[in-house]
Amino acid sequence: MAHLRDYYAVLQVSPQAGGAIIKAAYYTQLKTSKKHPDLGGSHEEAVLLNEAYEVLSDPLKRKEYDQKFFKGKHLKDYSPTMNPFQPDIEKRRAVRVPLQKPLRFRKQNIPQWVEAQLRDISLLGACFRSLTEFKKGELIDLDVSKEPALKTKAQVRWVRQIPQRFGKPLYEGGVEFEKLDPIVLEQFLKQSSY
Repeated sequence: MAHLRDYYAVLQVSPQAGGAIIKAAYYTQLKTSKKHPDLGGSHEEAVLLNEAYEVLSDPLKRKEYDQKFFKGKHLKDYSPTMNPFQPDIEKRRAVRVPLQKPLRFRKQNIPQWVEAQLRDISLLGACFRSLTEFKKGELIDLDVSKEPALKTKAQVRWVRQIPQRFGKPLYEGGVEFEKLDPIVLEQFLKQSSY
């Protein structure tokens, strides 16, 4: 094998990603990002995604691939090459998994929890909607799941107000997690049957 494709970059996952993250990334790339030929993507793109998923989702094939791909390299020094199909204007630091789930949040130093709706989640952050206003720069506590316990502190990075025809506006925002355990996120995604 003269040159191996970087399947981690193709699926936009870390070499440490577990099976649930790889599966979520594959389906996100194929369906949400419309890489499937039936959704407007190219056949070549779909073949590459399928090839990457086939190898990385099978523990034996993945082990063999890793031995060849990382031969002579230290895993901690790994930096994924650019995905040839990823547009330059949309560089992501982590795969976002679209997920419609209820969650709770509260502003720092305020005891009441507020109900909200999760839109997507990644190792680095999440997007959610709420009827309660929150502002850019605020620090909040998020309670995404009780089982497994998925709670974290986050900083609001952006907010937009969505006017409603009747009633109060919705607030949609993106938050960046202070720290999120990838194992707990993987368990959460498995239980969410993604």
